[in-house]
Amino acid sequence: MPAEGPSVHVRRARKLLLGGAVGGVVAAILALVGFGLGYGSAGLASAAVAAAMVLFFYGLGQYVMVLFADAGARLLLSVALCSYTTRVLVLGLVLLVYSRHATAFAALVPTVVFLTTVAVVVGWLVAEVWVFARLRIGVYDAEYAAPAGADDAA
Repeated sequence: MPAEGPSVHVRRARKLLLGGAVGGVVAAILALVGFGLGYGSAGLASAAVAAAMVLFFYGLGQYVMVLFADAGARLLLSVALCSYTTRVLVLGLVLLVYSRHATAFAALVPTVVFLTTVAVVVGWLVAEVWVFARLRIGVYDAEYAAPAGADDAA
């Protein structure tokens, strides 16, 4: 009889995705309000760009983990490392383009971009850790079974 709905691994990965997204969005809203009030429209735009980038990259990375949640441990680790490496490389390319063409992005406030990036990352991670701590993952030891032939030695 086939199992109903997604596996427990997929459900856990989805909870992590949702929890992290909620934490990231809350941090993004706080940054948008704070920097919008403090720096005006330039602060608001800078915070919005940074928050959108972080939410996109973290959301994409966690979504990939949802897609591969039922994979074996080795494949899951490989996917996680490839996903992370790809996201870092793409983000690095975006930052390289920004640094090479900074005059075209004069409306952005670098300090606001940096602080918003850090705030949204921290918001995402804190929420994800909080959700992970409440996932109720069972941990148990199996009953001891003597190796075959152990009774013959006595």
